[in-house]
Amino acid sequence: MRQKGYLGVRYMFVRRAVTAMLICAAMMTLLTSCSEPVEKKELLAPVVSVGEIGVCERGDIAKLMVKDAHVEGDFEVLSFDADGYIFEIFSSVGDEVGKGDAIAALTSADFEEIMTLEQEIEEIKKENEKRRKYLEAQVKLKEKNGEDAEEERLTCEKEEALMDLKLSQKEARYKKLKEEDIGYNYITAPGDGHVVAVSSSDQGAYITAGTPVAAVATDETGMFISGAYIPEKEAVGYDSFYAIINGKEYPLTYVPVAKDVLASLSAASLSPKSRFTFVTPPGDEVSIGDYAALIVVAAKKENVLTVPVNSVYTDKDGRFVYVILEGDKKERREVVTGLSDGARIEVIEGVREGESVYVEN
Repeated sequence: MRQKGYLGVRYMFVRRAVTAMLICAAMMTLLTSCSEPVEKKELLAPVVSVGEIGVCERGDIAKLMVKDAHVEGDFEVLSFDADGYIFEIFSSVGDEVGKGDAIAALTSADFEEIMTLEQEIEEIKKENEKRRKYLEAQVKLKEKNGEDAEEERLTCEKEEALMDLKLSQKEARYKKLKEEDIGYNYITAPGDGHVVAVSSSDQGAYITAGTPVAAVATDETGMFISGAYIPEKEAVGYDSFYAIINGKEYPLTYVPVAKDVLASLSAASLSPKSRFTFVTPPGDEVSIGDYAALIVVAAKKENVLTVPVNSVYTDKDGRFVYVILEGDKKERREVVTGLSDGARIEVIEGVREGESVYVEN
């Protein structure tokens, strides 16, 4: 019995010792693993299959604006040399005209008074004749009845004298105005060409001498590009201008509109247009009336790093791109962008030349 009890106690101590050793070993392993650095893996999202890949590359980039324009001949602003009333403007913008064709007609400043006097004189003559016949009938009636008609005769002579005086005053005024009357004053086309502007003044409107009424571009003068008005203070800030006509590019020079011309056009309710001359004469391949796409190069940079516009994204943190890495993975990169031409955009920092970026379709 003693031997059995001894062995049982010994077995129990051995088992406890082994268990303690195993626990210590496990703790040492755990402590050892906690002390070693864990490798941090960067999460890279896979490239979406519907996109394309663009390249970060260097090149020139420009911000462009496109405006409608036309080739015009050098134009002459036409005006009357006297004050008067617009009788009629015969032409509209775009009409072809020949040298000497009437563009507009003006009547005298006294035209309305002359017309009124003509009508009044005719009415006075009719009224005088009617009154004269009445008074003569009264005299004859008195005489027929054997009565004294001297009083009626004197009344008739007095009224006739007054009527003649009134008529003579009107006729004298009419004669004076007719002697000074310019009649119809015409402005005509200075050469073959077409009308590029007309006044918005209505028929019968009073205008003063020198007020612009129309502008005619003639084939006898040099050609230029006419388009939407660009103020001089804006134009000086742009890089350059050129036109695309019949598929060919032509460099242009901006021509400011003089302040007095702007004032005259405004007074005549005419809208100004910007004018550009050809740096080099275009020759026979360009004709007056041709459509021109006016290209305004607002800004331009050379040899800058660019990426496709659709590769740049924007969120609350700013702008970024996805750079394509090995294994069809993409990495988000914050970028600082600059000038864009609508197809590509300048990247000032955030990517390197030659790197590929994800482009959304």
